[in-house]
Amino acid sequence: MKKLYLLRLFVLSSVFFLTASLKSPIENEVPAPSPTYYAVQYMKVHPTMDNDYVRLETEVWKKLHQARKEAGVLDGWYMFRVLSPAGTDADYNYVTVNVYNTREKLAGHYESYGVDYSKFLESEEIALALKTDEIRDLVNEEVWQSEDAILEPNPDNMYKYQRFNAMRLRPGVTGEEYANLEKKSWKPVHAARVKAGKLYGWSMVSLVLPGGTDVSYAWGTIDFFDNFVDMFDNTDPYMAKVHPGKELDKVMEKTLATRDLIKSEVRMLIDFIPEN
Repeated sequence: MKKLYLLRLFVLSSVFFLTASLKSPIENEVPAPSPTYYAVQYMKVHPTMDNDYVRLETEVWKKLHQARKEAGVLDGWYMFRVLSPAGTDADYNYVTVNVYNTREKLAGHYESYGVDYSKFLESEEIALALKTDEIRDLVNEEVWQSEDAILEPNPDNMYKYQRFNAMRLRPGVTGEEYANLEKKSWKPVHAARVKAGKLYGWSMVSLVLPGGTDVSYAWGTIDFFDNFVDMFDNTDPYMAKVHPGKELDKVMEKTLATRDLIKSEVRMLIDFIPEN
């Protein structure tokens, strides 16, 4: 009896420890990677100050951003000229993007610059930096976070253009529903375009700051191109191949019922510091 009792105790103990070690599928899932944050600043520059502004960003601020990256408080930087929309009525004509791979680094964007500029700039460069507010107007700033992407930036062969599409979700549509639509229905189409050499890459982002009911959009997609002409490439063949027959109609109907395209903006890459 004693041996039988010990055997039963051993079996029960084994079952207990085995059960305790087996986690649910959710618990066993690999944690999603932390999002990358993009602090996007929209600049308005008068045509008479255009050359001064480009020099300011590429020769002075880039130098400081590089120092911040080497100090571990920044992970990348981009500067774009807005090609469309354009004209005197445009709200801004340049965009800069600071890249942060953690929330802590993003917090530093607002709390501390992270480096002493006087140690990296010459007196002439400091004088130019102090004229920043005279050369350009900071119209707005937004923070976006990464959600998904087909993109492997190559600093030796970087894309030249990007098309940023800002989306507003239809009433009753959740962010998860919209993200699933992009991932399951549109991402394969973009992958086919990348494979065909007509698209450098694609990404989906969501707006972090600012928030509130007055914000007209909360999601975005970005198409990256090597050549400007590729923006006009006919996507119908890729759509038909990925979603044949009536499936394509369903995708288009669901897309129109899920979100409104608020704006589509074309930007040209002027300069950058590659991400880690």
